[in-house]
Amino acid sequence: MIGVRSYILTLFLLFSALGWTQGNIEPTDIKEPSTGPAEIKISRRVEPMNMHWLNKIDESNAYFSYSEEIQYHSSILPLLPNYNIGETADAPVQYSKNKLQFNFRKSPAKWDAKVYPITDLSIGSEIRNQEINPLYSLGIGAGLDFRTKKFFFTSKLLPYTNDVAYVADSIQRSTHADVGTTRPIIDQLYQRSEIMAVYRPHEFFTFVGGYGKNFFGDGYRSLLLSDNSSNHPYLKLETSFGSIKYVNLYNVWNDNSVDPSNKALDKMKFSAAHYLSWNVTRNFNIGVFETVVWQYNDTLVDRGFDINYLNPVVFYRPVEYGQGSADNVLLGLNTSLKLRKKHCIYGQMILDEFLLSEIRARSRWWGNKYGFQVGYKSNHFLNKGAYFQTEFNVVRPYTYQHISSTLSYGHLNGSVVHPIGANFFEVLNIVSFKPLKMKDGPLKELRITNKINWISTGYDTSAVNYGQNVFTSYQGRFGEFDQKIMQGLRTNILNENLILEVPLIKAIHLYANVTYNYRMSWNRINSEHQHYLTVGIRSRLWNRYTDF
Repeated sequence: MIGVRSYILTLFLLFSALGWTQGNIEPTDIKEPSTGPAEIKISRRVEPMNMHWLNKIDESNAYFSYSEEIQYHSSILPLLPNYNIGETADAPVQYSKNKLQFNFRKSPAKWDAKVYPITDLSIGSEIRNQEINPLYSLGIGAGLDFRTKKFFFTSKLLPYTNDVAYVADSIQRSTHADVGTTRPIIDQLYQRSEIMAVYRPHEFFTFVGGYGKNFFGDGYRSLLLSDNSSNHPYLKLETSFGSIKYVNLYNVWNDNSVDPSNKALDKMKFSAAHYLSWNVTRNFNIGVFETVVWQYNDTLVDRGFDINYLNPVVFYRPVEYGQGSADNVLLGLNTSLKLRKKHCIYGQMILDEFLLSEIRARSRWWGNKYGFQVGYKSNHFLNKGAYFQTEFNVVRPYTYQHISSTLSYGHLNGSVVHPIGANFFEVLNIVSFKPLKMKDGPLKELRITNKINWISTGYDTSAVNYGQNVFTSYQGRFGEFDQKIMQGLRTNILNENLILEVPLIKAIHLYANVTYNYRMSWNRINSEHQHYLTVGIRSRLWNRYTDF
């Protein structure tokens, strides 16, 4: 893994060096130079937008926009707007300290850099089945952003420790495992980190890569590819021409389902994906998705990274058949219809395997593996500034599974799509608004968000695979026919999440918040009721899903 990361970073250093020697891209939003002392005026630049689900609400205009002049592809995350740095008069390197940010700038508009803190500080309590337990999270780190006209680089590191009693009733459960990180560094010391470099040599091509995550879709969840699992090395090429954006994505994943606590037992695997986003009209979009997962060590040989999947335009299924391999290939579709730049109706379909004859026969054959998503969202619901989203997700049993865990659609014991995995349905609603109409004051940006979701799923047992855990081999499945959604140990889960937050330093996504979470789960064996209340100061950078 170290070699892969070093190789990726070397590529990015090369890209950045090339970027500094190329000609200029004409800026689209340049401010006139000041007649006073020389200063940098940063306007628009190549910089990915924050993928946190609350940040997508705050900056929702970017996800609802459409135009005849500018092509928006809101289903490819993180969003990469076409930004540039403005021109200024000559000046030496400048330094400033502003609201915990340390800024370094070189005129005339050659580069801009900043160093800023990252925090995860919270304290609270949990009531679980009438037992009261303290909760805390202590984490302090730092981030570095560097920009030029064609290049952006960010590096973030947040070491932290916590004592959170929450253990998910899902495929991610393991002792002392933090959701999204899976294993601690030592004891209960975890770390969240991210490295990303973006290089745009031309308006048609954008190279992206590093150590992080990607997301395809317009919903809160994604059935194609989400940011649920842990960070990992990746390389991505975005090609834009006319109303089409075409994405090539290559990921390095690991399988640790044998023993999540023992890193020596990890098995490397890879995935490659194509995603073609087409704006059929200025407000109607169709996205076509294809991905393949293969293992580093095949049955007879060490395959490594299969160069046959590097072809940016080939269909993966013929390549798989041509090699005589049994890799995991999935197909998907994403659609969205935006209305008046305030409303969006969206949907997804994931297709793992199917036989049309079995669908017509209504046999509920186990190999008919697919899922659907339908949703609606609005950033102008009933009145200006009110955000509303409702979403329905359903996935049949055994979807995303394969003959072994090294070919399953997951990374480090976490699904790379919905956190439940498969064999479930979910209804989700989000309401968010700013209650105070104030022009100034510390509470003028107060936002209240309520998220509630209901999940009904069927868990596997120790002896039988009912199709929920994506890391379980489908060879141990529960029969051939009459496979139903929610089969197995049927479990119902209700999550209620209320968040009050105020930005402290919005430029670095630093927020003070109060969070209340109620979680109830029950099945024929037992039931649980959990209440969480925390108060803290957090950097709103990464999603941490506990609503399942």
